[in-house]
Amino acid sequence: MKSHLLRLLFVLLMPAGAFAAPLQAVLVGDYRPLKATESEAVAEGFEAAWLAGLAETLENGIELADAQAQADLRIGAIHSGAIYYSATIAALAAAEAGPAGWAELAGASFCVAAGSPHAATVVSRFGGVARTYSSAAQTLIGLKLGECQAVVADRLLLEQIAALPEWRRYNRLLPALEEPEVTLRIEAEDAALQQRIERILSSEQGQRALADVTQYWIDEVAFQAYVLADTLDCH
Repeated sequence: MKSHLLRLLFVLLMPAGAFAAPLQAVLVGDYRPLKATESEAVAEGFEAAWLAGLAETLENGIELADAQAQADLRIGAIHSGAIYYSATIAALAAAEAGPAGWAELAGASFCVAAGSPHAATVVSRFGGVARTYSSAAQTLIGLKLGECQAVVADRLLLEQIAALPEWRRYNRLLPALEEPEVTLRIEAEDAALQQRIERILSSEQGQRALADVTQYWIDEVAFQAYVLADTLDCH
């Protein structure tokens, strides 16, 4: 009898969200801007980390599901919904011998992460030749190996990479382009849930939490690139 009462008390004290079925989130598109390693699964990366924080605030679990699932949430490259990530295009090149302007990429290879929408911009506008890699960290190593003339990625990432001492020989940022920001969004099937998410994202706490997660994964990309570079130096 005592154990039954204890279990009942435990149930009554648990948050209401603990009993709600997890929301199913489907990632739309291949763009994963802060993917740190080739083997990193979606469930282990930036998107999942941000969704985990959102789930805690909503007091409702969120699971990343495959594209065939019935989605409660759609995230990624969609045209409506609340923005959780945005960035403009940038390119990073060798400090001395690298190109000084975008026009110099005509006919030259540039390193870019798979799924990046920036690739099409450089190919169509400047005649660059895209060399695709499985993660953001690998694109940076491609530059160090001389496999491309520049890394093309989000300015949000490359400005911080360029500021690191280990990148002083590869810290030339090409001039900013007047290109529209690339945005990733989240949209809920349920209108009331969408309103809650929008309130969270627009709040000071929500913005701070999103900034913290984003910075963590920028740092992770930088760290993984450092590890890869160190491995190369040892051979």
